[in-house]
Amino acid sequence: MSETFSGSCACGKVSFALTPQKYSVLNCHCHTCRKLNGGAFSTYVAVADEAFEIERGGAELARYAVTENVDKFFCRICGTPMYNKNKKYPGLTIVPLGALDHPEGLKPAANIFCESKLSWVPLQDDATNHPQGLPS
Repeated sequence: MSETFSGSCACGKVSFALTPQKYSVLNCHCHTCRKLNGGAFSTYVAVADEAFEIERGGAELARYAVTENVDKFFCRICGTPMYNKNKKYPGLTIVPLGALDHPEGLKPAANIFCESKLSWVPLQDDATNHPQGLPS
């Protein structure tokens, strides 16, 4: 049986569960992720669509079309980013690590868009680093 991870927004109106057989954790250093999430980089958990389920508050989710390929879904009450969908990665739901209730056991295995990384942000020694996105 797979481990289940729970997540929620800051106000508690929206909650979700992840029950992935397989998942990837990565840091994105692109300018867009910094803007959208307000940090030096963003950490995400990518899971198969069928492993992600909104348990409560689906009606409270708002969608923002970041680009023609990327939609960001967030709580319309408190603004917490809940998940992203990217047409370049069909079948995946991309969840910000900060939306998970207990992310302590998850560690990024890769850094993407490193050529956009802020100079003062260190990279983990045991992660793979990619100048742009993940190789195809």
